[in-house]
Amino acid sequence: MLTKLTNLVKLHQKDIFLVSCIVLISAISFNLGKINAVRKIPISISSGLPGQGQSNQGQADIYSTINNKEQATTGTTQNQIIDRRVVASKNSDKYHFTWCSGAKQIKEENKIWFENEAAAQKAGYTKAGNCN
Repeated sequence: MLTKLTNLVKLHQKDIFLVSCIVLISAISFNLGKINAVRKIPISISSGLPGQGQSNQGQADIYSTINNKEQATTGTTQNQIIDRRVVASKNSDKYHFTWCSGAKQIKEENKIWFENEAAAQKAGYTKAGNCN
């Protein structure tokens, strides 16, 4: 029985190797994607190359939607920055980031805006469970 199995493995050695490589690469890629989704590191796009005088020092920038139209009309290539404002509903005790699906479901007349998470928490709101 063992000799039949070893002969079968030797016969299909290349196919077994190829399948195991595909499975391992798929598992590694899936887990790397999950790790990146958990870390939630903001992505900043800059126009300069590293080492050309830019000193971010790992600090996140704050996005202002007020200047968004000005940048679009002037065509400047400044850093794109993430919006850290949060929105809550008058009818709820939860707050949402602007990119969360829950924020998009709040009617405009019911929206309450806060500059950041700390301001919303100070006002008695808690972060929505679907918004990380």
